[in-house]
Amino acid sequence: MNGDAVKEISELKRKVDGEILVHGSYRLVRTLIGQNLADELRLVVFPVVLGTGLRFFDGTSDTKPMHLIETQKVGDGLVFYAYEFARD
Repeated sequence: MNGDAVKEISELKRKVDGEILVHGSYRLVRTLIGQNLADELRLVVFPVVLGTGLRFFDGTSDTKPMHLIETQKVGDGLVFYAYEFARD
């Protein structure tokens, strides 16, 4: 991908029939959520309190309603959550 991420992802969504996954890039994911280009958010919660670090939704000014569509226990204590963004 080269250049403007929003433009590139918008074009990719028009061309690709299927899922487009983003792993481990909170900056890109936040941009996609902010531009309404994310359809679903999948999170794995690790049962550890770090006390410092970046907060995933810091700087988000808009409300983005989501619907829980899946939960699953993974291994010994991890939890997978899948949320779908509510569309108007």
